[in-house]
Amino acid sequence: MRQQRFSWVLFFWAWAIGLTAQQAVLNPFDIVARLPENVRVSALSVADVPPGLAANPFNVVPHQIPGAAQGMSTRLSFEPLEVLPTGDMLSDSAVFWVLILLLAFLSFAITTKRSIVAKAWRGFLNDNALSIAQKEATGLIGSAPYYLLYSSFLLNAGMFIFLIARHFNPRTFNNIGFMLVCLLIAGVLFLSKYILLTILGSLYPVATEVRRYNFLILIFNCVLGLFLVPFNFLIAFARDFGDFMVFWTLALAGIFYLYRSVRATAIGSKFLSGNLFHFLLYLCVVEIAPH
Repeated sequence: MRQQRFSWVLFFWAWAIGLTAQQAVLNPFDIVARLPENVRVSALSVADVPPGLAANPFNVVPHQIPGAAQGMSTRLSFEPLEVLPTGDMLSDSAVFWVLILLLAFLSFAITTKRSIVAKAWRGFLNDNALSIAQKEATGLIGSAPYYLLYSSFLLNAGMFIFLIARHFNPRTFNNIGFMLVCLLIAGVLFLSKYILLTILGSLYPVATEVRRYNFLILIFNCVLGLFLVPFNFLIAFARDFGDFMVFWTLALAGIFYLYRSVRATAIGSKFLSGNLFHFLLYLCVVEIAPH
């Protein structure tokens, strides 16, 4: 009888120890959603993971980079706009005087040769006048007025980019640093295209066509620069019609480049039939990518 009672006591004692052990060490095959509330909350906590859950190879335990401090954010993000100068430091009077300086430079470019605007406009309208203008634009004296007009276009194109950004976000992109960045971007884009075309003309037997195409770009940009000057004033100070002027000027520039593409097709039409793949490759690399 005593042995039977001792056996029952030993059985209940072993059962209690097993129950305590089962609660201390969780079954690695348990589903977290079916665990008791207190255990499930601890299992889902980042800072306090129960040893039983941590030992379960099927549980996802929050990972920490070795050596990283607690609470330190290791996520690095980069946005290109973050490197641009920001601030609202330019007044309307400062922008006005910058535009006056650009207008003065345009006036100086025109006075170097008063007939340069008429020649550029005629070359813009038809191919015969373009050929005559290209023949006359030889040497420093003949080509300098065109390059001065082209420089005026680059300055006004950079100012146009600045004014668009300033119009839509005046508190961020209204400072002299961002203006200089826009002027630099305009110069780099158009001059890099000119250099690339010159390299292509020296590598392949298309030097004559490349020179004509470069002069076509020069003439079109000179004429576009004349139109950008008044529109820059309107975008900067016609606040009630700012959105309309921005999109109208963009549409005008798009028409210019579409018309220039039609004129440029006539220059390279003889290469289309035998070198269609190379022509499409040129469009992607030289025409589309820089813009």
